[in-house]
Amino acid sequence: MAPFIVLFASFTDNTSGLTADEKAVRAKEFPVTIVSTGSAVRDEENIVDIVEATPSALQNQIDDHVQNADVKAVKIGVLFSVESVGIVSKVLQQYTQVPAVIDVEPIFKTGPAPEPEVITALRKDILPSITILSATVPEATALLDEAGITANYPKSIEDVAEMAKSLRSLGPRYVLIKREIFDGIGKKTTLHFVLCGDGEPLIVTSTFENPKGVTGASYSIPPVIAANLANGQNVSQATSAAFKFVEELIRGDFYFD
Repeated sequence: MAPFIVLFASFTDNTSGLTADEKAVRAKEFPVTIVSTGSAVRDEENIVDIVEATPSALQNQIDDHVQNADVKAVKIGVLFSVESVGIVSKVLQQYTQVPAVIDVEPIFKTGPAPEPEVITALRKDILPSITILSATVPEATALLDEAGITANYPKSIEDVAEMAKSLRSLGPRYVLIKREIFDGIGKKTTLHFVLCGDGEPLIVTSTFENPKGVTGASYSIPPVIAANLANGQNVSQATSAAFKFVEELIRGDFYFD
């Protein structure tokens, strides 16, 4: 069996969830298998219901597609329950040498806010096994609050870097805090990111044309990072290349058509 990336997330739409994750990884020409943790039911604009995969259904997917496979990277998105956190945690423990990327933004933004016990389980059972934790400032704040770590809202990029350093105390080797801003008048997107590991933080900002007005592009960055890690890039290379890759897709007017 060809080596592949495992994606744990929910089905939502073309710019988030499993659909966007799979398209992003396949755009990097890397084999992928998907494990659905549930699905989001939408009306025209909003999520109106969440259908969570049962623990047995989630475990069956893992048994069928993941166990004893040649996994090169893992990307985690939405985990809806303590049970799903526990199941995915066991996978990470089985593949301890495999890079694992978690994007906690969809955990907080797919449907209702996660239950406190889910965030506690995530912190205790998932984050210590993670290579890169990806978040925006609100999710970073929520994770720190749950852990009892005081975090003031950042007023500068240096404050964001300090927040990322604090998040590393929860277990992940690296923390990526990202921000996406769309200027609807100028049809431009600005992507910011701060990546913190053992050395000096990597801070990058890029502003570029967005002719189709695509938003939510930052959701596709973590799976591309996972693909880059699977291809042998180090964390800094994988992160910078992922942001550049998504920028080029948007700038070129063919973002996952």
